[in-house]
Order: sequence, then C-alpha cells, then structure tokens
Amino acid sequence: MYRRLLLSFLSLLVWGIGFGQNIDINRYRTYTGEYNNLRNPQWGAAHTDLLQLTPYGFEDGWQLPAGSERPNPREISNRLFAQEGFLMDPMGLSDFCWVWGQFIDHDIGLTPDGPEPLPIVVPRGDPHFDPFGVGQAIIPMHRNKINEDSGTDPLNPRRYENEITAFIDGSGVYGSDEARALWLRTLEDGKLKVSAGNLLPFNTISGEYDDPIDPTAPFMDNVTGISERVFVAGDPRAGENPLLFALHTLFVREHNRQCDIYAARYPEWTDEQLYQHVRKIVGGMIASILYDEWLPALGVELPPYAGYDPRVHPQLSNVFTGAAFRLGHTLLSSVIQRLDNDGNVIPQGNLTLREAFFNPYAVFETGGIDPFLKGMAVQTQQKFDNRLIDDVRNFLFGPPGAGGLDLAAININRGRERGLPDFNSVRVAFGLEPYEYWQQINNNAVVFMGLMTTYRNINDIDPWVGMLAERPVPGTLFGPTLHAILTHHFSALRDGDRFYYENDPVLTDEEKNYIKTTTFRDIIMYNTSITLMQDNVFGALAHDEICDNMTFNLFGQVRTAEGQPLSEVSMNLAASSGLSSVESDTEGKYAFMSMPFCELISLIPQRNFDPTNGVTTFDIIGIQKHILGTDLLETPYQYIAADVNKSGSITTLDIIQVRKLILNIDTEFQNNTSWRFVLASFEFPEGVDPLSVEFPEFLNFSAEHASDYASGFIAVKIGDVNNSAELRPELPGDSVADRNQDVALELRLADQSLAAGEETVIPVQFVPRAALEGWQFELTFTGLELLGYTEKEWAAMLATDAHSLRMSWDAFAGMATPQLI
Repeated sequence: MYRRLLLSFLSLLVWGIGFGQNIDINRYRTYTGEYNNLRNPQWGAAHTDLLQLTPYGFEDGWQLPAGSERPNPREISNRLFAQEGFLMDPMGLSDFCWVWGQFIDHDIGLTPDGPEPLPIVVPRGDPHFDPFGVGQAIIPMHRNKINEDSGTDPLNPRRYENEITAFIDGSGVYGSDEARALWLRTLEDGKLKVSAGNLLPFNTISGEYDDPIDPTAPFMDNVTGISERVFVAGDPRAGENPLLFALHTLFVREHNRQCDIYAARYPEWTDEQLYQHVRKIVGGMIASILYDEWLPALGVELPPYAGYDPRVHPQLSNVFTGAAFRLGHTLLSSVIQRLDNDGNVIPQGNLTLREAFFNPYAVFETGGIDPFLKGMAVQTQQKFDNRLIDDVRNFLFGPPGAGGLDLAAININRGRERGLPDFNSVRVAFGLEPYEYWQQINNNAVVFMGLMTTYRNINDIDPWVGMLAERPVPGTLFGPTLHAILTHHFSALRDGDRFYYENDPVLTDEEKNYIKTTTFRDIIMYNTSITLMQDNVFGALAHDEICDNMTFNLFGQVRTAEGQPLSEVSMNLAASSGLSSVESDTEGKYAFMSMPFCELISLIPQRNFDPTNGVTTFDIIGIQKHILGTDLLETPYQYIAADVNKSGSITTLDIIQVRKLILNIDTEFQNNTSWRFVLASFEFPEGVDPLSVEFPEFLNFSAEHASDYASGFIAVKIGDVNNSAELRPELPGDSVADRNQDVALELRLADQSLAAGEETVIPVQFVPRAALEGWQFELTFTGLELLGYTEKEWAAMLATDAHSLRMSWDAFAGMATPQLI
C-alpha cells in the first residue's frame, strides 16, 4: 500500500514540475517515454539499458569483443556476402519494405558510437580496400557507447543504452527529448515546422535554407558534410538517404494535416491540445502500419492483441539492435527509382544508392518527395539472403580511401564488440534447438559450404551471419531465428505499451477505428500529388497494373458551417461500373468500402425535402437588410442560403420565393433544392462575392486531391440565413417561438356566437408591444370556412385556404404595421 501511494505522489510530481509542457502522464506520453509503465517508470524510456536476453559472449566475460578465434570480419564479408547482379525478392516485396524497416528502426532504437576505436583490419591484397597489397588498410569503426556504470569487472559486464524511446510512438517524427520536440514545433495550431516545398525544416533561425544557422537547433548526423545546413527531424539519422527522408517528411505533413482537421472540429482547442492529440493519432498510424501491414507482409504473425500488460518489459534487447534488426541491409538495391505520376522515369533520371547516402538534398532536383515514393512502390527489393550489394559492402559513404566502408564487416564486428554470443546460443535463448549440421541452417550447397569453409565450427557462427544465411520459413521473408526474435520484440513493444493506440485512454473508439483503417497508401495520397498507388505499398507493382489492384475506402461527414451533423443526406457515388448510394447517419457520417478507385467518377450529396425547415420571416428580414446594405451577411454559406432562386445574386426575387414558401403558396423552391452542399476542403477567397465563385458542390475524383476525399461536405439549408433549421430531433434549431421571451405582438379576436351557415366578418386586431421588424403566424379555424379577407393591400403578405390564414410581414416591405384584418 505504501509503495502504491508513493508512486501516485511521484506521478503527480512529474505532471506538475517535471516537464515544461506539463504532460499529464495518465493521458499522454512523455517525450522520453518515462512513466509509460506506472509501476516501472523507466521501462522503455530513453537512456535506459538494453535488455540482455542472451548469454554474454565477451571474450573475458565482461568487456573484450567476442570471437577472437573467429575469422576476420572483412574476410567473412568477401567470402559470404559478395553479390553480383540483382537478386530480386521472390516474395515480390517493394523497396517500401526496407525503407519502412529503417524508419521503424530509427523510431525505437539508437545506440551511438563512443570514443573507443575498434578498426577492422583489411586482409592484405583486398581487391577494394588494399588493391596494391600494402597490408596496412583498415575499415574505421568505433565501439558503441556504454552505460558508464558498467564494464568494470566480470560481475558487471558492459551494458548498452537505448538513447531514444523504445515505444512505437512516432519519436522519429517528434523527438525523444523535450528540447528537440519543442524546437520542431511552431507552437501555433499544434503544428510542426516545415520549410519551402512542405519539407522538413532546416537547422536555421527560420527553418529555411538561406537563413543563418540556429545554434539551438538539435543535432543531426551529417557524415558527408555536403552542407552545414541540414534538415531537422525527430531522429538525428533522418537524412541518411532520400527515401528515409521522404517518410519523415510524409508524417510531418500528416501531422499538420490532422491539425487542420482537428482545429476545424474543435476550434476551442489550444496549440498544446492539438499537438498532443494529433501526436497520438500519427503515432497510432505508424503503429497500425507496422502491425497491420508491414509485419504481415514479412510473414510475421503475432498473437492477437489482448490489451496492455504492465508486466511486459518493452525495451529492446542487445541482440535485437546489435544483430537481428540489421536485417534490412541485405534488401537494398543499387538503384533508387524516381518516377513521375504516370510511372515514367523523371528527366533527371534515377539515383544510385551510393549517390544517395546522406544526400537528402536530392529532393530539390526532383521537386519534392513524390518521385521517390512512386519509385519505392514500383521497384522490387533485393532477396533476403547472405548477400549485400557493393554500394554498402565496398562503397558505403564514399569510395575506398575516402571513407568507404563495408556494412557487412561492420555488422559482424558490431555483434562481437557488443558481446553477443554465437548464433546457436542465440537460438537456444529464444527457445529454438541449436543446429548440429551445416545443412540444417540452409540446404543450399553454396550457402552451407560457404559457412562451413569459412567458420569450420558450427558454434562459431556470428549471429548476424547466421540470421541472414538461414533458410526462410515458407511464407516468410526470413528464417526461424529472426522470426522468433521479431515476434518476441514486437509483441512486447505492443503489449507493454500503455499508450498503444488500441489501448489509449484518450482516443475514442471512432478514432481507433480510423487509425486502424487508414493505410500507408492513404497517408501517401493524402500528403502528396500522387494519384495512383496500390493498396498494399509493401508489394511491388508496375504502374500499369495499379488500377487493377487499387481500392479505396471513402469516409466523410456532412455537417453545417457551425459543425452540426446532418443526417438523411443521400450520398451518391458514381463509378464507371454503376451507382452506389448510402445515407448519412445521425452523426452525419457516411462510408463506402473497398471501392474500385480507378472507376470512381464523382460523389454527389442530395437532400431535397422539408423546404420550410428553418425558413421564416426572420430570414426575409436578414436578406432584406443585406440587400439594403444595413447588415450584410457574414459567411459564404449565408450567401448561398440567401440565393434562393439560384441566380448567382441576392435580390428581392429571393424574398418573394421565401415568402411564398412561408405562406404555403409554393411547396418547394422553384429553381433550387432544399439543401445545397459545398466540399468541406474548399476555401472561399476573401474579398470576393461568394456567389461569383464556382464552388464545388460534389467530389470530382479526377479533379480533387486525395486529401479532399475524406473532407466531407458543408450543408447549407436554402432560405435559412440565420441557421435555425432543425437538423434532427435531438438537435432542435432556433424555432420562431423561442426567439423572443417577452410578448411582442398580440392578436385580438372578439368572441362571437354564430349560427350554422351564417356569414360574418371577424376583426383580427394587431397590438404590437414593441418595435417590430417582422412577424409571421398562422390562424386555423375549426368548424368555420374562411371565405376571404377585406384588407386587400396585404395580399402580398397573406395567404388563405378554407380553414386557415397565414401571414408574413416585415417592416422593410414599404408597408406600415397592420392594425386590422
């Protein structure tokens, strides 16, 4: 009991003084990931130790690199990892697969280098690094930074920290510390900074390239040093290549797009409310793409989600970051395709991978990120195997002698310096049987013979080498060891995250469903000019095949300009294959699922009944004042409502139509429908008569951007300029009866007794109690037949039938207040 009370006190303290932005840890993530687990506040947090799920493999048990008797890392690379030509992935996965893996890797793990050098000795006569046989070439490398309190003796082996949050929380977009997170924000409308072209901001005072560098800008890796002006993101590695940069840019755009949506939905929200809530939405989208699209594409099936479990430790492990999640290096292609919206190579041509390293500036010559995203969707990644292309094995970050490195050799050496045990020991740690025969690893003779002649002892294989050499499990990208490690870690990252979107305490069920049903393809189309993209971007597809493999889920809402939902709107979706129709529900929402995108033509809303709803003499007065210039209508939607005869202008003819409708002379508008609609994403230009603008009344799929597809529609009740229409029974409008609480007008009729068949005149006396601008009423007669009325000058404002009299009068009609009828 004491422990729980103390923890509650600490939680409150963190909320009150621990963070400059006063993050409520019960509702929102901290930037550092602390207090996600309220019982163990440091679990998964930045700057905490990686888990040790395998035995230590240090040569001395606590600090010296493992594998002193194993072959030289560069020698292993030359023997096992040299690749000639292209080896396409037999699963047909696209380049999006490895780029997304890198994006997630940078969202969940970072263990930087420390000062301790650990160069790899290059074998004499190496054809790339020592072509003249000098025998003094090395591949430069440093050991990773360790926890300063570790590595002192055999009882305290080296421990390595994860310097960012382990959670799948979008920290690659937002940052894992408060200083970086705040620098990235505009602090207006919840949005993140961008530079020209809607790209990431630069490390300058304004965020634009040409301005002076901001000394307070967060650190970003800049290995090649092309420019001291670098793009800034939530993770310092965002500029490693243009493809990774494109994904960082994409989710910054999505954040700002969602801010616009939520600001319109909740205009009272502050910058902080918008930022923190949208941060949840975008973080949830990243998690949903990972769990619902990427892992299934790799063939990884996790146990069904059973909710948050505070007993699950979400932190990554040493073997995961030191070996297992370096799996993407074998998937890289030498060419980065850059395609236009029609699937053609852009005039500037494609880009080689070696030209792309730490060169995000390549987006300038392409006009943005679209060609890179389009190219990723079309190109098939390389096969998962123990082969690496020369761009990363012999030319990483430059040619030999000018910074060129070998990523395969570095990965092997990294596992050793991190104290990882051999491959078989890793298998046992994850519940798998150790291999006894080389053919068990992979029955391909080239693979198992290469392993056998290189290592000689099956219990000496380096973990990363074994993971890539292992024969893939049918239906998956890789072998059983990697499958077990990824299943363990991604289950823990989901189940041990209190703010995983499906468990989030703030998100509504509707928001959770929106996140789950929004695909990676959707986010790409919402935030770029790309018009065609396959449903599953992780499956490579030629451009001319996309239309046969592209469906669309169309969601939206019909609401008034004041944000009130409108039900019973017929939403008519026209496609080349036919017409589909649904009605908006009580929340104004509608949905069309799995529609063939390339067949879609238009979405047209219609609601044409109950034309008198919200239409009163009060609206006539408002229109009249606008015509006279004494009180102009304020919004474009009021203009549309006032243009009753749909003439493109507001005149007395509109007043005549309204009055005829009120008096029941007409039962519908002569040249208009009861409701009109405007695409919600459309913005009327300022200072221009709204009726002179051709505003979109339906969604044209060939003309509108994908981000407009889900924007919905603004509904305008024709004739109702004061927004009094009743939208549904539980949301009554401003009825005539409750506009004036005091009696403003009395109608006096003298009591009379009449014989059957007798004709008589009944005076109706008007007694105003205040200065009136207008009125309307209806008198009904039971047991009497109305033959007519005597005051003919009021004919334009009166209408009768056998049993009722209706009147609509306003002071602007040029006639005095009636006294007697």
